Amino acid sequence: MDWSRSTEILLKMFELFDFSMFAQVWIKYLKYLPLFLIGAGSSMILTPIIGHLALKYDITYKPGEKRFGKDFENPAKAMHEGITPSLGGLAITIPVLIAIPLFFEMNSFTIPILLAILILVVGSALDDIFNLPAKLQFLYQAIASIIIAFSIINLTNLSIINLPLDAYTWNFSILGVQQSFVFPGDIFLILWILVCINAFKWTAGSPGIIEGNSLIIFLLIFIIGIRTGSLFSSSLAILIAGGLLIFFIFALPPQKIMTGSAGKSVYGLLICLLSIITDAKLSTTLILLTLPLLDFGYVIIRRYFKYKPKSFSELMKINGPEHFHHQLISLGLNRSQIVLVEIVITLFFGSFAILSAGAVRYFAIILALALGIAVILYTNIRASKREKEKKKQESPESRFSY
Repeated sequence: MDWSRSTEILLKMFELFDFSMFAQVWIKYLKYLPLFLIGAGSSMILTPIIGHLALKYDITYKPGEKRFGKDFENPAKAMHEGITPSLGGLAITIPVLIAIPLFFEMNSFTIPILLAILILVVGSALDDIFNLPAKLQFLYQAIASIIIAFSIINLTNLSIINLPLDAYTWNFSILGVQQSFVFPGDIFLILWILVCINAFKWTAGSPGIIEGNSLIIFLLIFIIGIRTGSLFSSSLAILIAGGLLIFFIFALPPQKIMTGSAGKSVYGLLICLLSIITDAKLSTTLILLTLPLLDFGYVIIRRYFKYKPKSFSELMKINGPEHFHHQLISLGLNRSQIVLVEIVITLFFGSFAILSAGAVRYFAIILALALGIAVILYTNIRASKREKEKKKQESPESRFSY
């Protein structure tokens, strides 16, 4: 179900190109090309500007140095190298903030979404600048989640086990904006959004991971949105995908700019939100975020039993090299190989999200793509290991022998 109504400007944009030469099955996807190009163009312009400003005002990550008296990153799990400008996620989130009021009517559906994103963008940007404490980060995440829960976007059924969650419904309005809260569904929705934000945020431990995963997931949401007729989800998803395609190039190792909290917190919210809007259930989000959610659950449980924290806030403050990408590093993989491993896994699970929307053809294409990259990656890893073993076996004298 789509609660939004597009403006004439968005519909006219879809008519900018003549796609009559293409098969009818492709036209419904290709008409979103202008939005993809807007996202890509915005990212191409904004990323260098934001990077320059971050360097100028020293909003950067410096290995081994503290920011405002606190470690930017736990030295034991540090995977970023060199002085790297932060705030890069603004190149993706700023166009989103502009696109929503430009392309869609401001109503009871879009206003809460815009407000929640704005709170996350501002709070996360301040975190990039001032390295905010965990409690303050959790506060603005909670505020954004509560705004969504009190909007007309409700979680009324846990479709995975067919459990109704609307025992009580409270409808009211604030300044003409309709509000709706269902109990206990929207309590669960708040917790679910918080989990998705932080689970996805934690994947950003190595250059290129969160950007590559985000690009794939938003493209998959775009396809699902087209299949289910969700104009809002498909429009925002393809706009973000266009921006991420360009930004991904900057984020690949060696990293030129970091996404930072200004992007990764918002990605988690939007993936969760657009997935729910697309098919009005949690299953899509669960499939798309399988890897981040499993990693999040594993790390939380491991840290709880290892460190025995006395409170939830104390648990969230714990840092350490327990994440999936840290385990891949311990296996001897380099940063580029880690990005490819995570992309393969995201494509594999994402193909089943596509299958759940009835897109069998795209399921086969995405699954084949995942397997193809996996074969190339496996070959590359084996070749790299053999090269290392060969160098170890070489004696200093053998290098000069003929």
